[in-house]
Amino acid sequence: MKIEQDFFNKNLNKNYIFEKNPFIAVGVSGGPDSMCLLFLLNNWIKIKKGKLKALIVNHQIRDESDLETKNIKKYLLNYKIDSSIIKVVKNKVEKKNMNEARVNRYEVLLNYCKKKSILHLFIGHHQDDNLETFILRRLAGSNFEGLRSIQNKMINNHLQIIRPLLGYKKKDILNYNQLNNIYYINDSSNKNLKYSRVVVRSFLENTNIYNKVIKKDFNQIIENYPFYKKMIYEFFNLIVLKIEKNKIYVISEIFFNLNQEIKTKIIEIIYKYLMPERKNLRYNKIVFFLKLLQDAFSCKKYHKINLAGMYIKNDELNLIFSR
Repeated sequence: MKIEQDFFNKNLNKNYIFEKNPFIAVGVSGGPDSMCLLFLLNNWIKIKKGKLKALIVNHQIRDESDLETKNIKKYLLNYKIDSSIIKVVKNKVEKKNMNEARVNRYEVLLNYCKKKSILHLFIGHHQDDNLETFILRRLAGSNFEGLRSIQNKMINNHLQIIRPLLGYKKKDILNYNQLNNIYYINDSSNKNLKYSRVVVRSFLENTNIYNKVIKKDFNQIIENYPFYKKMIYEFFNLIVLKIEKNKIYVISEIFFNLNQEIKTKIIEIIYKYLMPERKNLRYNKIVFFLKLLQDAFSCKKYHKINLAGMYIKNDELNLIFSR
């Protein structure tokens, strides 16, 4: 699908909420995806009479990173685009893999936005990124929630993270950059087969039949997700006896007879309600906790169990979740 500025603007205005004269940040790696997004947003923000800050992230992984980030900043000056280079702290760079880089990138971006009271952070993920993420999570045995992969919008500690390019393919982005003479950097690590994401990318590029099957699988997950979510909340309503400000009472017998995946999602819902300031729980941590809880219930050992700051007291009839 061809990237057109008018359609891009209408999509932002229709599907996202912004303050008057919004102040936005754009995560910029210097690659084709983030540079495409940056120029689209620079055109949009002028119409909104807002302010844009390009955040050029130096991961400090490759030797050429310093020079590349400085070149990007110099290039953006020609277009009067305000930018800052933010560096990942050296002692955070240990494994030098893509997952570590992703964690470090989000940490420095989120910290900057919080410090500057920026409410909206834009990231340049696109459709191909989402399909790669889906495959990696599918192979890792991710649950239904995780298989939704990258979302076009999420809230992290009052910061709205937006990915408006998820509807576009990589080739659409490259075409836009070519038509508009937008400079970008080709990261050599994107071709390095030691990274699992690069292997998956290569697989998708060379296997059209599997590509179609995977896309069909992914689209079915996305299409059916609302029904799955509705089902989870119906189970939640079935087992919850009472909800107070800092406590939730759950019927033990029904809870322990549920499928493990459903129990996991119910724990997540309860945790988000009681501990809204905390990060989401890891799936493996919930599974380990559920085993402890199940063993205690089976042995009729009634005591408190701690799960990342949330306490669960069990008796013969109820589970009592509290802060």
